[in-house]
Amino acid sequence: MDYSLRLHVVTDNWVFLVSGIYATLAVTLGALAIGVALGLPTGMARLSRRRWLSMPAIGYIEVFRNTPALVQLIWIYYCLPILTGINMSASVSCTIALGLNAAAYIAEIFRAGIQAVDRGQVDAARSVGMSYFQTLRKVILPQAVRRMIPAFVNETVSLVKYSSLVSVLGVADLTYQAQSLSTTSYRPIEVFTFIALVYFLICTLLSYFARRLELRMAVSD
Repeated sequence: MDYSLRLHVVTDNWVFLVSGIYATLAVTLGALAIGVALGLPTGMARLSRRRWLSMPAIGYIEVFRNTPALVQLIWIYYCLPILTGINMSASVSCTIALGLNAAAYIAEIFRAGIQAVDRGQVDAARSVGMSYFQTLRKVILPQAVRRMIPAFVNETVSLVKYSSLVSVLGVADLTYQAQSLSTTSYRPIEVFTFIALVYFLICTLLSYFARRLELRMAVSD
């Protein structure tokens, strides 16, 4: 294969490439906020013994976990405005779509974390007069959150990687910037290798800080 690397394509344009990190982080953080805000009540509804609460939660989780994230992004961007008459920018619709997708997974993380708490502690809290929400806030969630950290970080890392899909709808994230430069420079190997390293660095840092937090919380116990 006659191919010589030309790294100057990256070194001369690294500011242009890295400028996409703002869109990547904005979409990721926005989607994560939506995911957590919807994930907790959905996870709680999933655990409810009332079928009118649990069945819609199960349906929501199954739909978003068993359809491709890219299809969800395209559907919300193109189809939702037709049905509702509400037009959204590509970045907003992508953030909402990824947030709804993340909420389905985060709901299951919350559900698993809550179920992992010893039932005896819940019964003890209720026996001393705590309400359901007091028990949830003071007994269940503090313990469940500790158990959820690894799964929650995995979902955050997945969300960072899923954010690359927004480039399909023209959001100027890291992947979109890489596509633009590789199209004009005809050097996809150098450009996408660099972008892969940027994604790797972001995800590795997230995992590192999560491990530190997990160890610190283990020591505090």
